[in-house]
Amino acid sequence: MIERHYKTRELAELLGLHPETIRRAAQRGQLVSVRIGLDRIYAESAVERWLDANRELGAMVLAGRNGETRSSVTGREAR
Repeated sequence: MIERHYKTRELAELLGLHPETIRRAAQRGQLVSVRIGLDRIYAESAVERWLDANRELGAMVLAGRNGETRSSVTGREAR
C-alpha cells in the first residue's frame, strides 16, 4: 500500500501547528523528511513517530481536533 505524504504547510494545517514548528522539527532530525526541490515531504509514518515521541504535542493536536483548548488539555487556566 502506498503511504500518504504531506508537504510542510499541509501538515501544519492538519496538525494545527505553525509551519515553522514542522520545519524546525525536521531540521533538528526529530521529524524525518525528504527534500524535493524547495519542498520538504513527510511520510505519515514519520509524523506518527514524531507525535508519539512528543506526547504532549500529540495530546494538544488531538484535543484541537475535538474542540478542546490547550488550557483544558494541560490543566492550566487561561490568564
